[in-house]
Amino acid sequence: MINKKTRWGVSGDAILLMAIKFVTIALGLAITRLLSEYLTVYDYGTYSQILLIVSTVSAFTILGMADGINYFNSVERDEKKRESCISTIFSLQCIAGAAAGCFVMLLCGPLCRYFDNPGLKRLIIFAAALPLLQNLLSMLQVLIVSIGRARLLAFRNLAVSLIRLGIVTFVVHVVQETAIILSATVLLDVIQILLFWMMLKKSGYAIDLRKTDFSLSKNIFYYCAPMAVFMMINILNRDIDKYFVSLMTDIETSAIYLNASKALPFDIIVTSFCTVLLPEITRLIAARENEKAVSVYKTFLEIAYVSTGTLCCAAMAASPQLMKLLYSNKYLSGLSVFCIYILVDLFRFTNITLVLSAAGKTKKLMYLGAGSLLANVVLNAVLFKLFDINGPALSTLAVTAVTGIMMMSMSAKELGTTIGGFFDKKYLGIFVLESLAATAVFYAVQSWLEIKDVHYFVILMTICGAYGLLMLALHGKRMFRSLKKVNEITKK
Repeated sequence: MINKKTRWGVSGDAILLMAIKFVTIALGLAITRLLSEYLTVYDYGTYSQILLIVSTVSAFTILGMADGINYFNSVERDEKKRESCISTIFSLQCIAGAAAGCFVMLLCGPLCRYFDNPGLKRLIIFAAALPLLQNLLSMLQVLIVSIGRARLLAFRNLAVSLIRLGIVTFVVHVVQETAIILSATVLLDVIQILLFWMMLKKSGYAIDLRKTDFSLSKNIFYYCAPMAVFMMINILNRDIDKYFVSLMTDIETSAIYLNASKALPFDIIVTSFCTVLLPEITRLIAARENEKAVSVYKTFLEIAYVSTGTLCCAAMAASPQLMKLLYSNKYLSGLSVFCIYILVDLFRFTNITLVLSAAGKTKKLMYLGAGSLLANVVLNAVLFKLFDINGPALSTLAVTAVTGIMMMSMSAKELGTTIGGFFDKKYLGIFVLESLAATAVFYAVQSWLEIKDVHYFVILMTICGAYGLLMLALHGKRMFRSLKKVNEITKK
């Protein structure tokens, strides 16, 4: 499958994806605020627990198949075999998803007892149905990007978010029923799957399950199985603290923690570039063009840490006001967890599997994930006793940082370089020092404005806007040069 380049290059695609994603994220945050504001803490906690189950089941049943779609689509040269591989992967996902859905239904009673929440019972059908739909969407999106339709994908995300916002607004003001919101999510996912399937068919790349060849399963699982284990472990690493807090505390405390620990979209630029660079990196590694792959990845990482660092530090400087905007005053008791998770989001760019998955080195990811999960479980128990609900968040932060360093070391070794080869060390050092200093100064200004009783939204916009403008002035020119460099490197 040939990825159609636009005259703006991959940076242009990524920037457009990012711009649309900004709007999509804003709509998503508006939805979260509406639910937090108008639902009781108990109802919102129940809704969050359903989404937590969906997230976990989805990770356990994707089985590395989204990465498998990209891998076989990029490296398999025989067109008929490639089509059979992709059809087989989709068939295997349908089987796994259906089986997992049945299993979730059977576990309804134990899940209600674990969360100490009988209200889960009437919503458990959504926890059974949504993982398969979301996994199919993830796999289809990989193919949509591979045929050069990333922009259309972004506009689709925007449209879906607008529809979902409309539904949530209606529900919270009229019936305040979470089942309607979850029903709408199922319906929207089904419609998107049908639209993607028709889009691929129109592009001459129809997914025909009749071409399924289960004899290919061995090769598919040889690549996907280690990635599947890594993804399962990665999601458990991400969510183990939430399950631990849900087990050790009541539903109201759990709801506060689930909101405060919600992943915020600070990686918006990183994920946009990942979307358009994954096929490119895979192609370079498959062609053994390691020097070029290192150059692309080094530029990508600089874009990643500058953009993510700027957004996270601006959020940290105005963290009380940001949390009040996102979740209302009801959840401010979770501010410390919220701040810790901003740091977790800051380090997530180091956990990108781009190089190792593109190189097919999924066993390394599996072993790394297993070690980090074991460490996380132990740290959750130890730090919870020492720091109460802040402990599990600190555990997640520590494991995320250490795992990221190890993953980058493995990626560097795969490309014949070192971690240092991925960075301009002098520039990185300057950026870190500037960020620490600016965050401290702007946090002090925020505290002063709050004492002066300035409205929280004015403080948030002032602090974040000023921080962003400062970083743009200091690093904007270099960032634009990096975007141009990505285009130049990836031109064939």
